[in-house]
Amino acid sequence: MSAGEIEKAESRDRSRLPRQYTEEYRLEAAGHCRKAREADPKKSIRECASELGTSDKTLSDWAIRYGRTGKATQARTGEQKELGEARKRIREPGSENGFLKKAAAFFARSL
Repeated sequence: MSAGEIEKAESRDRSRLPRQYTEEYRLEAAGHCRKAREADPKKSIRECASELGTSDKTLSDWAIRYGRTGKATQARTGEQKELGEARKRIREPGSENGFLKKAAAFFARSL
């Protein structure tokens, strides 16, 4: 595989991952959308989202949360954090087992 092919594959893998936005960016984006819609009531969330380079669903979610709580995201409680960590620990062995099954099948075919 050439360096160019590797770079293309890596960029494809990165494009599949969801973008991570900081809390500050979310607040600014929600504020920008609110101010833009106050200045021009005909402006849609979709137009604001295209200006910011985010999806309209994501920006809409941030704007709704910002309007309710003054924050673009909600802080997770201790129980929610524990539950998320437990789910992650449960998923890890499953993905490892899946990989091992695929590897065993691959080597079994080559024999």
